[in-house]
Amino acid sequence: MAERAYAADPTLDDATLQAFADTIIPGRTATTTDLGDPIHPLAIAGVDPDPGAVEADAVRLFHDPLIAFDALERAFLAELSLRSLPLGGAFLTLPYEKRVQVVLAGFDFNNPTRLLWEAATAVPFTAFCAAAVHPYGNSQNASGYRVMGYPGGGPNEAPVRYPYSFSYRRKLAKGRTKKGYLA
Repeated sequence: MAERAYAADPTLDDATLQAFADTIIPGRTATTTDLGDPIHPLAIAGVDPDPGAVEADAVRLFHDPLIAFDALERAFLAELSLRSLPLGGAFLTLPYEKRVQVVLAGFDFNNPTRLLWEAATAVPFTAFCAAAVHPYGNSQNASGYRVMGYPGGGPNEAPVRYPYSFSYRRKLAKGRTKKGYLA
């Protein structure tokens, strides 16, 4: 599978997806993502002091062929624009509070396109909470893991220091307490 090329500046559509991701998991103002992709200057509202979904490369995950959100992107961006314009303009240019209003309207149970909004929301959540753009996310390469305090790690990665030593080679407890629970 060919790696997607990223421009020096995000397209307007990608900037809007970044603004949406920042509304779902807000973060600090930043200029590049964990993997070095550019962040549009209007995308992050900066309402949180820690990194958010944009810095965790949510847009890269939106375009991952295994996620296949590109098939939904046009419909979602049209829906986002339709709900943003009555509140003052394009979603990217709205202040954070109005972005939240747009997202809440998208999640209204009376909205027939609610499923589209749920699919779009899963992407920034997964980028941030699961370090999905990293083969083996850890607290050094994934800002979401750093924020959550999760060390992460995996095969062939630099050693991650865990606070405790765990081993599957230990025998299981066979004893029981006074109430019959395993010790």
